[in-house]
Amino acid sequence: MIKLNFKEFSIFTDITRHDRRVGDARESFANQIYLNVSGIRAHALAMKIYQSEGETMYTPEEVKMIREVANKFCLPYFIDGLNEQLNNQSKTE
Repeated sequence: MIKLNFKEFSIFTDITRHDRRVGDARESFANQIYLNVSGIRAHALAMKIYQSEGETMYTPEEVKMIREVANKFCLPYFIDGLNEQLNNQSKTE
């Protein structure tokens, strides 16, 4: 299981990566899944992200879908913010 926080999502504000900002990405990212991925699992994941309150545990399958959606439909600053969370947090059994 992997923890992600879409409620307090940190992004860099420019390519130099000197400054960052934290914002709520739940609705916008959940909508990316809801509008672009078919299937009940995608619907469940979109709702899980939208209704999350801070750090939330995601299965490896959910993380795979999150990465795929981010890489296909999101801007580079969001992808970098997601990768930073995935690379910097500890995995739990």
